[in-house]
Amino acid sequence: MITNTQNIEEIIKFYPESGRIHLNNKRMILMEADAYGTLRRDLIASLGIDRAKGFLLRHGWSNGINVAKQLKEIFPFDSEIDWLSAGGYVHGMTGYVSVEVKELKYDPATKEYYSECYWYDSVEAEQHVKQFGNHHEPVCFNLVGTAGGYVSTHVGRKIIFKEIECVGKGDLRCRLIGKSIEDWGEDIETELHYYEEENLAQELDRAFLRIEKQKEIFKRALKINEKLSKVLLAGGGLQSVVKVLGEELNHTVIIEDKNFNRLESNGGYKNHNFMEFIKFPKHDQTLRKRMNQVINEKRTVHITVPEQFGWQHERLISPIVIKNEILGYISFLKESGRYDEMEYISLERASTICAIQLLNERTAIETIQQIKGEFLNELIRGSYNEEEITYRIRILGYNLKQEYYVFLFNIEYNDELKGGEEYFIKVKKQISEMIDTEVRNFGEPCLMSTNLNQIVLLMPHEMIKRSKLEVNEFGQSILNSITNRFGNFNIMLGISSLCKQIKTLKKGFEEAEKAIEILKLKRSPLRVIFFGELGSIGKIFCSENLADLENHACELLNEIKAYDEQYNLELLKTLYYFIENQGNMQKTSRELNISMGAIRYRMKRIQEFSDLDLTNSQDFFDAHLAVQVYSFLGMMKFN
Repeated sequence: MITNTQNIEEIIKFYPESGRIHLNNKRMILMEADAYGTLRRDLIASLGIDRAKGFLLRHGWSNGINVAKQLKEIFPFDSEIDWLSAGGYVHGMTGYVSVEVKELKYDPATKEYYSECYWYDSVEAEQHVKQFGNHHEPVCFNLVGTAGGYVSTHVGRKIIFKEIECVGKGDLRCRLIGKSIEDWGEDIETELHYYEEENLAQELDRAFLRIEKQKEIFKRALKINEKLSKVLLAGGGLQSVVKVLGEELNHTVIIEDKNFNRLESNGGYKNHNFMEFIKFPKHDQTLRKRMNQVINEKRTVHITVPEQFGWQHERLISPIVIKNEILGYISFLKESGRYDEMEYISLERASTICAIQLLNERTAIETIQQIKGEFLNELIRGSYNEEEITYRIRILGYNLKQEYYVFLFNIEYNDELKGGEEYFIKVKKQISEMIDTEVRNFGEPCLMSTNLNQIVLLMPHEMIKRSKLEVNEFGQSILNSITNRFGNFNIMLGISSLCKQIKTLKKGFEEAEKAIEILKLKRSPLRVIFFGELGSIGKIFCSENLADLENHACELLNEIKAYDEQYNLELLKTLYYFIENQGNMQKTSRELNISMGAIRYRMKRIQEFSDLDLTNSQDFFDAHLAVQVYSFLGMMKFN
């Protein structure tokens, strides 16, 4: 048997002085791979892929027969299996491909033969991809023919090899199976005519039929293209696109967003989890490569989805791309079978139509949002003409006679944020879209504008009432959705008090800004604040007077707090409820569930520590302010 340890010079002889290479006594040539690729390219260009396939298969078959005869003359083999395996070694030795035999069965008595092999680094597949890109079918025609000719010569009956996987169509490696025509049955019928010698008249007839078939494909693709173009011009939308494709091709058609959520579908669609399939960690390398081709290389590919993800089917998927950004995907789906050239052409054209449609929709939405944003900015700045604003309100379809809250989202990021300002603008846009989606879940869309690191939203009071949530709970639910996705950003929400007229929206915006300012100063994890709950402290609290207010509170209350901590008492809590109950000891007693005597004792101790006379209105006001500041800064915590 031929092994890697043998001296190749015993098999191949080089005679550079006479310009000859011999295998035994047969002259050979050494060809550079790119030259072989160019020859193959020109052959395909001249004859067409179908005719060139037949030529290369027959050439390979003849070559396989010659190699088999020469090896029989040169080497004695220990077994039939050794002889059959030697052809693969010669393939590798001559630089065409590396062969790994996965399975080989041969019975000399019955001449039954079966083999399955892997091919690595096929020069034919490599050159085809280099010259033409990936093909939708296997392309190692010459090598397949060589394998068939070699084995058939030894076995004594016609053995046909067929590529099941091929690097030339995007697979990780080439895989082929060889068996007799009888064992192949119907599966090989479409391939047999390639092995038959044809005269020029027959070849011309075949060429004519191929051209007619190609004309029919393009004619049908053109018809579909015209229908899709009419849909686009008529503003029919994505639903009309999938309907046209489904009716023309008799396929299930689906359009999904970039996260593979279904947008539109037509035909016998079955619910399944395609995103789970995409994220599945145990795909083989071939499937991972194909998914990379569609998601990262933005190419049209054929993927087989197994039953474990909800529906076993064949999917031809093409990305919908605008400015190198994938907006979604369009796919043909069927239970089984392959996709032909016409289906590839139609899907890729449909992808372009969808891209134009989505671009039109995005542009329209962005234009409307810009108009609405500018309108809202005028309202919160108070810089508008009442007659003009009334007209524009009617045009935009809003009712500003109802009551509103101003929601102000403040977004902060680290200066070292990856992607910088450009990335932040993109994120802010995504947050705006999320807010719009969340709000629509509760009812109609709202006026929204963005400015620098802020997003302003005009939230109808009626919508919040319908949600059966308090206004701060409503705001918290929106903020939770945003922070779950954008946790690396510091996002806060300030909510104004209720604005009952258009002219109070400016004040509402100022209140929401003030609420954000207070949130930044507040020593707590709270990220939503409703200005209406702040009371008087909302009006007087700001960054300029923070230190003075904190000093005022500490002078009055620190000694009381220290006494509580030392003796495990609740003087501070008693003072808080006493002030909340407007100085009413009986109500305070009931709230704390202690006796009047205990309340009187505690109030006496409080007045001793703070030098306050809580029967005096000024001292009561000072204590009230100190308690509010203490509570606001998170320095007062009760069970």
